[in-house]
Amino acid sequence: MHDDDRTDESSTAACAAERFLVGGRLRAAPRRRADRDLVLEHLAARVLGPGEEASEPEVTARVAALADDPLRLRRDLVEAGLIGRREDGVLYWRERRTAHDGEPGARPPVEGPWLV
Repeated sequence: MHDDDRTDESSTAACAAERFLVGGRLRAAPRRRADRDLVLEHLAARVLGPGEEASEPEVTARVAALADDPLRLRRDLVEAGLIGRREDGVLYWRERRTAHDGEPGARPPVEGPWLV
């Protein structure tokens, strides 16, 4: 696949991360780091929108809708620096934007300044 083909495909087809999901759910994390990073960014956009904060039960419920092992996925999202977590674990937030934020199914951004 050429870079030009990839650009055209991304505007008309599903995200490349979708090939690792079964029925929209993550069954097992990809082995290759680049693929794993792609999938984590894709799923982070579906768990919390840019600037959004949510409680631990709410984040866990959202992650459970996307993965067979929601606790592992939640931990992986935090360890990847995509989602932040208060030390006591009661509040989560998006740490940074990703290329997946504008995709269908991504959570909308919160209005106002964040990560200025």
